[in-house]
Amino acid sequence: MKFIDREREMEILAREWESRPSFVVLYGRRRVGKTRLLREFSKGKRTFFFTFPEATKTLQMAEFKKVLSDFLGDGLVLKLETDNWLDLLTYLAERVDDSLVVLDEFTYAIKSDRKILSDLQRVWDGILSEKNVMLVISGSLLGMMWDDVLSHASPLYGRRTRSIHLKPLDYINALKFFKDPEYGIKAYMLVGGIPPYLRLASRYESLEEFVKEEFLSDYGFFYDEPYVILTEELRELKTYFSILRAMASGNRRLEEIANFVGLPARSVYPYVETLMRLGLVIKEIPILGSRKATLYSIADPSLLTWFTLTYPQLDKISLGIAKPDNLYRVFSVRFEELAREFLVTKRPIEFEKVGRWWCRGEDIDIVAINERTAYLIEVKWKDMSKKDAVRVLNSLKQKSRLVRFNGTFKLGIVARRIEEKENLRANNHLVWDLEDILS
Repeated sequence: MKFIDREREMEILAREWESRPSFVVLYGRRRVGKTRLLREFSKGKRTFFFTFPEATKTLQMAEFKKVLSDFLGDGLVLKLETDNWLDLLTYLAERVDDSLVVLDEFTYAIKSDRKILSDLQRVWDGILSEKNVMLVISGSLLGMMWDDVLSHASPLYGRRTRSIHLKPLDYINALKFFKDPEYGIKAYMLVGGIPPYLRLASRYESLEEFVKEEFLSDYGFFYDEPYVILTEELRELKTYFSILRAMASGNRRLEEIANFVGLPARSVYPYVETLMRLGLVIKEIPILGSRKATLYSIADPSLLTWFTLTYPQLDKISLGIAKPDNLYRVFSVRFEELAREFLVTKRPIEFEKVGRWWCRGEDIDIVAINERTAYLIEVKWKDMSKKDAVRVLNSLKQKSRLVRFNGTFKLGIVARRIEEKENLRANNHLVWDLEDILS
């Protein structure tokens, strides 16, 4: 299976390998590709690679002994009687050199025995930090990685030489999974840049079939995937699900979310803050506007799709009559995010900041600014005639009077398709559609 992208991360890991002794912390959400990245990086290196199972400490230690015995060619380790990670980690550290040591899904070890944190700290300080060794620990439970591995309170604090937060693939690399770029970009808008999700979508010939089989079927991959993602990190799932459902339904202000959930805003905010910390929700403040006008939205594309399409139709799914009725709502939200990603990735214009703008009931999908120019851009998931485009541009011109910016304005549109793009561009307008995004 072809390994896609991650050139930057591979370069960073290679520098750490050349700078041994080194201690790298790699973290990111489930299925983002941490293990695959480390497997690719380990090729050609003497590597001890252990992935902690989500199991009891006793079972984890038994598995660790087997892998360690195979790595060292030493059957004695299997006879080592201990219930202490310090003994096993010391056994490894004393016998390894000029090697890569990977402790994958380390958060499962912490869940079983928090003492492993101080045990690993002692082994690093006393042995591994003096050897030609690169140690990597990785984990998918983000809350635990931040609190127990990266925070000041962690026994491991101050030891790491590098930390890498592995993010989903961007749309350019996501398209490498697909033969048909237009289908690929639609699948990317639905599931984001998570490699296994993209690989699953690439099996299908049409978007309709993919959505029907994987989102709207009780045998579909995504039917219970959010439960898998959220139950590992969160308790009180009912409240979190209600908050995410509120956002998917278009309630973006804290007061609107609280009303939807049926709780006071002050009670809802800690839940929203936790979701932001996990990267599942994003907080937006208007660019060139009041910092008090805050909006919240679902940041994870697959969760947005699930809460928009799947969750409201669970009863219909069980009866086999669910339909992708709200697919346009997902695309309209995600196309705006895709348009912003296009501007950041392809850089067709030069800007220093980018965001959304809203004020007095008016809003602009994208505002990108530099010292002299503010680019005001509307995003529409639709096919537009030249007449439609001119109407949107005229509306933008009216809105520009409310935007506080001491410079010039330039107006633009991003749509699915736009007729007579060149004529609009000749009038000094910014005009892009899917053809430009995919080129």
